[in-house]
Amino acid sequence: MDLYRGEQIGKYEVITRLSVGGMAELFLGFTSGPGGFRKYVALKRILPDVRSNEQFERMFLDEARITAAFNHPNIAQVYELGQEDDGLFLAMEFVAGQNLDQVTDACLRRKQPLPLGMSLAVGRDVCLALHYAHAFTGPSGRPSPVIHRDVAQKNIMVTYDGVVKLLDFGIAKARGSLERTHVGTVKGTAGYMSPEQVRGDPLDGRSDVFSLGVVLWELVTGQRLFAGETERDEMLNILEAPIPSPRQRASHVSEDVAAVILKALERNAGDRWQSGRDMARALEDAAGRMMFDLERRAALMRSLFQAKMASTQALLDSADTSKAPAPSGPEPAVIVSPDVAEPEEWDRTPTRNPADEELEAQAAALSARATAMPEDAAARDATRGPWALLLLVLVVAGGLLVWKLVPALDEDVEPEPTVPAYVDPRLRQFPEPGQPPVLPVPDAGTAAAGSGEAPEPEAPPKEGGKSSRNRKSTKEGRLTLIIKPEAEVFLGSKSLGFTPLRNKPLPKGTKSLRIVGPDGKHRELQVSIPAGETIERALLLSEIPER
Repeated sequence: MDLYRGEQIGKYEVITRLSVGGMAELFLGFTSGPGGFRKYVALKRILPDVRSNEQFERMFLDEARITAAFNHPNIAQVYELGQEDDGLFLAMEFVAGQNLDQVTDACLRRKQPLPLGMSLAVGRDVCLALHYAHAFTGPSGRPSPVIHRDVAQKNIMVTYDGVVKLLDFGIAKARGSLERTHVGTVKGTAGYMSPEQVRGDPLDGRSDVFSLGVVLWELVTGQRLFAGETERDEMLNILEAPIPSPRQRASHVSEDVAAVILKALERNAGDRWQSGRDMARALEDAAGRMMFDLERRAALMRSLFQAKMASTQALLDSADTSKAPAPSGPEPAVIVSPDVAEPEEWDRTPTRNPADEELEAQAAALSARATAMPEDAAARDATRGPWALLLLVLVVAGGLLVWKLVPALDEDVEPEPTVPAYVDPRLRQFPEPGQPPVLPVPDAGTAAAGSGEAPEPEAPPKEGGKSSRNRKSTKEGRLTLIIKPEAEVFLGSKSLGFTPLRNKPLPKGTKSLRIVGPDGKHRELQVSIPAGETIERALLLSEIPER
């Protein structure tokens, strides 16, 4: 049973907790009114163990202050900043859809490129959102420009209705005065920064224009532009590496479209498009009738994510029976929000990340009995039933995106092929902050993405059947975890204790554990807990990816 179902956060009733990061947790909730009125919201609340962190609380308040004043169709909204005994919370716009990484991954799995007209339409709408922010004027009439600082695929989303939304304004602005080169935490994602951002120079809106140029270059070519072995390599490439025309990698891109993208990528800010509006107009002129309108975007999203749309609706419909007991189900894993932490995305492609294999090998060297990391999502989908990935995009000013796995029909409908283009699988295999921990999120047996697997719902006990103790054993397994040096292990906001953990009972399913070592850094480790079994892992702390 969901421990959070029916909890009140301000005037909002919680449906389920969806995610918990290093600093905050996210809930899906709603508020009701006369005549069947209901409004769904994403609720973000500061975790108890960081409420004394004045710096994060200031950032949290900045997020609300900055984005609450925004009113643009391509920018997500903040409805309310509230305070209760459990601390500050934000009520934010809830929108169902997929971020650009997920859209391009869906196309990749179908062995087709993202249509060029779709890419250009997304770019145009992001340009308009950026222009609004860069030219923003507050209620007093005083210019109050906001620089995004982290324009990247993970912060651009397309709803199932085809609407483009730019995420993560508030945190990006609030973090601008903090350390500048920590990717994903403060200044942006390394491969998408502008040259002046890498150098630590003062920024204006043209920095975001460069970042959008990188996004568009990668969307139309299917390849990374400034790929490197490390963040430092990527930043050096931004400053020094040649920038080829998109036509050199994708011949179907017209010269006019390539020229618009290359102008956005000029290293000298004075040579770029001077505003998002100018770039939007140039994209429209270059694309002509090829640019997807809202109807064509929605049709593409429906063809790619039909089953996931139904799953989204099913979760919302569950709120209609909120007075009845919540559906029971095992405890799933949860993905951390990009605005508060930096873990890898766990379910980004149907292929395995080589880093995971290396981690397994190192773990095996420490303990011959250590288990391997979970299989990739595609293999599990093929062997363990028709479970489909539901992306509930909770449009947060901080850019929080949450995935849940729910049972759904196979998605066999494919969109019509467009102009062929090579899509490099490596494009979706590099780790990114944010997209990349948990307590029960029961939704008829759902699990969050990253688990790669939706646990099978339990059959009701037969009369005269197993005892409650035996039934419980089908819901949980045990974990033995050895980490050197000693580290504290968290599941969601709950501490499981310090390593070594021995035979720790945990609900079955895939879990994202937060590991805090003596260096104070937060790391994330995924473990798969089979029902009725004990899993053993032995690792060095340095082998676990930092968040």
